[in-house]
Amino acid sequence: MKTLLILGAGKEQVVAIATAKVKGIRTVVLDMNAQADGAALADEFHAVSTRDRDAVIAFARNYPSKIDGVMTIASDIPHMVALAGEVLGVRHIPVAVAELCVHKLHMKEKLRDAGVNVPMFAKIASLADLTAFIAEAGFPIVIKPVDNSGARGVMRLTQGMDIAAAFDYARGFAYSGEVIAEKFISGLQISTEGLIHDGVFHCTGFADRNYTRLDDAVPFMVEDGGDIPTVLNGAGKALVEAEFEKASRALGIDWGPAKGDMIFGDDGKPYVIEIAARLSGGNFCYDKVPWSTGVDIVDILIDMAVGKPVDAARFAPTRALATSQRYFFPAPGTIRDIAGLESAQATPHVRKVDVWARPGDAVAALENHPSRVGYVISCAPTRDEAVAAAREAVGKVQFRVTHG
Repeated sequence: MKTLLILGAGKEQVVAIATAKVKGIRTVVLDMNAQADGAALADEFHAVSTRDRDAVIAFARNYPSKIDGVMTIASDIPHMVALAGEVLGVRHIPVAVAELCVHKLHMKEKLRDAGVNVPMFAKIASLADLTAFIAEAGFPIVIKPVDNSGARGVMRLTQGMDIAAAFDYARGFAYSGEVIAEKFISGLQISTEGLIHDGVFHCTGFADRNYTRLDDAVPFMVEDGGDIPTVLNGAGKALVEAEFEKASRALGIDWGPAKGDMIFGDDGKPYVIEIAARLSGGNFCYDKVPWSTGVDIVDILIDMAVGKPVDAARFAPTRALATSQRYFFPAPGTIRDIAGLESAQATPHVRKVDVWARPGDAVAALENHPSRVGYVISCAPTRDEAVAAAREAVGKVQFRVTHG
């Protein structure tokens, strides 16, 4: 029996644990939280922080029996996966590549030097740096920590905003204290995802990100789900996919997963915002893409990680359905009760309704992706039907909140 080390046992790692077990692969799972959703599901669980470099290395080095592969899903720790893989002697991307992919400034520098189309950017070490960058790039700009995820610390700055406060805010979310600014590119924001297998780049996921709530969250940038298929025509989609592959290879990803945050600019050019060397979160790789295309890259990556052969035919779509996801954003305050969940689930074309907030929980202001408290995902023959169903289901749920 093959054994797979999975870093993380949270809500989004459960699918990897469950998929591996169905495939007859033994799961050894690490997470600092012994009460995490996947802890009880794992064949073997250890309370180890997946962000503690020394602890992860020590675990891999001292594990008493053979581990055949290592992976994560939806957690921005490809460097920890690579470190564990190096110690275990199993297939992984190079540690230096993984570390590059979790540092937004170093990533952007590498992409720019390789001729990848990225927005104008600069390291921001002081308010003077930020002022100088704005003078050169012009508003609007985006400021963000170099080493966080989930839109934490990200702000879109426009004329008249307090840039000093924005700098302090972004720096407060940076583990290293480092901040980057980049020119805001107007256009269609896109999520891409794929795997490199036997040297071939397979772009399996392509979705339009929904930022229609952007004005509701000013100056923050909070995504409200997304839709498959894209509104782009074939030529536009091909341009984005080509830039995604160029960026992934430029960073040195030569095996395994790559996830791209892309923009198809109003100028007709594709831009790379970020590339992650891991599988995505937000139900993208394990619900929306498999439902719409039939391609299950979680299943494929598990086989790749433990050294099982993978038929290239598994990357080919077997269906063409539409999916749409929308999130729940209650008003800030304390939740008194939640109504309408059963009605939302019964909406035609709705496949999944999930709410993790409970009565008594505090709801934060709309600042980043953790502000979301649940979601709806629909699957239908057409994009319009899927979007309408998701919106209808979200509208059926009421969060009664006590303010203040």
